[in-house]
Order: sequence, then C-alpha cells, then structure tokens
Amino acid sequence: HLALLASQNFLIVATPYRLSFDYIRTCDDIIGRFERVAPHLARSYGALPVVGVGHSCGALLQVLITSLFPDTPRAANALISYNNKNVKDAVPFFEEVVAPLFVGLAGDRNVTLHHESDYSSEGNSINSGINYDIPSSTVAMNYALKLGRQAAQGQLPPDDLLTEIAKFTAPKKGPLSTLVPDKIIVPPTLRTTIQQTLVDPIVQAQREVGILSLPMLDQTLDVMEQIPSLIDEVADGARDFNPPPSSVRAAARKAYRARRTLLIQYRDDGLDESELIESLLGEAKNVMRMKRPMVEFEIERTTLDGFHATPCLAPPLEVATQIENVLSGAGGRGGDDNENSGSGGDEEKKTTVRENLRYKGADETVEELVRWMDEGNL
Repeated sequence: HLALLASQNFLIVATPYRLSFDYIRTCDDIIGRFERVAPHLARSYGALPVVGVGHSCGALLQVLITSLFPDTPRAANALISYNNKNVKDAVPFFEEVVAPLFVGLAGDRNVTLHHESDYSSEGNSINSGINYDIPSSTVAMNYALKLGRQAAQGQLPPDDLLTEIAKFTAPKKGPLSTLVPDKIIVPPTLRTTIQQTLVDPIVQAQREVGILSLPMLDQTLDVMEQIPSLIDEVADGARDFNPPPSSVRAAARKAYRARRTLLIQYRDDGLDESELIESLLGEAKNVMRMKRPMVEFEIERTTLDGFHATPCLAPPLEVATQIENVLSGAGGRGGDDNENSGSGGDEEKKTTVRENLRYKGADETVEELVRWMDEGNL
C-alpha cells in the first residue's frame, strides 16, 4: 500500500530484493540498490531523514541493516509483523519434505535414455552412445517465467529466447539433436502479422477489463522468479538462514542504533515476534544510553486488527479506487480533489467495501505509519 503512503507526501523508495537464505548478502544488495539512487534524491529533494519500513522478512532485514551496517544510517524504523524464526519453524516439514524435493528438482538430471532401436532382440540394452539429457527443473522454470513475462507485456517472445528454449529442450545427442537450428528467426513480417492480428486484440480486450493494467501481475511474476534460486540454494546445502536467529538477536541487542522504532503487530498473526524484538531493542536502548546518555531512544509497539498478510492485501491505489467506486457507487479517494467530494454516506460505503475485501487493515496500517512519522517530524 505504498501508493497510499506516498499520497501523504512521503517520498517512497521501494527497494526490491531477492529472497535468499543469506540475509547478509540480501542486505548488501538492498543497500547497494538504495545507494545508487540516493545521490539523485539528495540533489532533487535535499537532505531527508531515511526511515526504514519493512514487513515480516523485510522488518528483519531493516533490523540487520541498522545493527550490522554502521555506514547506513536510519533516522527511524517501522517494523511490521517482525519475525525471525528458524527455517524449520517458518516452513512446515522443511527437512522431511521441502529440502528433499528441492534437491531432487535442482539435482543433476542428466540421464542416459535409450531409443527403442538401441535394444537387442532379447531386450538387453546395447551401447549406442545416444544420450538424451533430462532438462533441469529450475532452468525450465526460469524459461517458463520469461515466457510469462513476455505474455504479461503483450509481446511475442524474441528470437533469442525462442532459440535458447529450443536448444534447452532438444536432446543434446541422437537423431533429434540435428533438428534444432543454430538460431530461430521469426520473419519480421510474420511476427508483425501475428502481433497485430492475434496478440494485440487479446491484449486490448484484457486491458479494457483491467487484467493487464494490474501491477499485481508483474509483482506475482517477480515473486515466482525467486523460486528457482531458492531451490538451488537448498540443493547446495542451505538448511537455515545466515545469520541464524540467535546471532540476529545478539546483533539487535548490542548494536541496533535507530533512535525511533515503531513496531506494528496484528491480533491474529501467529508468526509475529514483535514482543521479542521489543525486548531486545529495550536492551539496545540501555547499551546506547551507556555510550551516549544524551541520545533519545524511543520504542513504540501498537496492535491492529488483522493477520500476517494484512498489509499486503490492498490492491494498487488506482485499482482500489476503481473497485470502491464500482461497488459503493461513491466518489474516489486520493488524487483529484473533484473525486473527494463524496458524502459521509459514500465514505461509509467505501469503508464497507474495504472491510469486505479485507484490505481495510492495510489502510489502517498506513494511517498508523503517518501518525507516527508526523509525531516524530520525519
């Protein structure tokens, strides 16, 4: 629900990161991405306080950045649904089911298969030297996701991608291996004809009903694109996060240095560990007072209605406005002043829509963030 927060005159830098068992590497990646845009932001807006906001794993990463990376200052942190569990506690049946499955998917799948002509009349295998490589499942997933990305953008796959897929799926040896050309080239005229007569009409029809206008489609692909790398990490031996929870707790207790911290938890969140991190940050506060007695160190925890995924449920602001307008028959919210002239009854109807679609809690989360940042002059 970052668009709603941005509509309250906050500058939002959404830093994407890849899920990984190695939190330190992920933190490095986040910091590197932010630092690439920070100079431009400073030139455009001047010196601004940096407030870290993270949900679930993102909250944990903000704690690590604030504790282990002293050259990356944070004026404050908002930690939403913080949790820091072992893999076996976070993922049910990880050792028994998930890890063996991932190892199997990412393992060396090169297997020698025999054509029926490679057998003697007695049915015994003979050595013909013909091998058929079973493609790696994770590589196949990556290609499928690339095709999905092209489809989401309403484009035909480029020739290079078609060539890669053909070479990947074709046998490396044997009679069928010679059928794949070195490069697949779709003639420009044919590509244009297919695009204009088949693809574009479908894309236009989908956009008219709002399917391809949803950023959620791209966000879903962004999440799915991280699955193959996680499978590979498990196959390479990852069985817990780095650093493990005990080390994270020690770092937060001794080195956390953000002067203001807001903890947001939800009443029906069984994964939340906000109370634990509140206790650890209380110890960090005592450490800070010993080093710098004059420094203020504020920690606030608030509880809202909802569950672990509550802040992630809201659709993009534009889509949410359209949904509320259609289902409530009321005016819009945010943006144009002319859309905000609805009656109190209209606003009640919109509230009911948000409750029914279960993203009212996301709005309340934004309201809590805005209140906290305004109170701290952030």
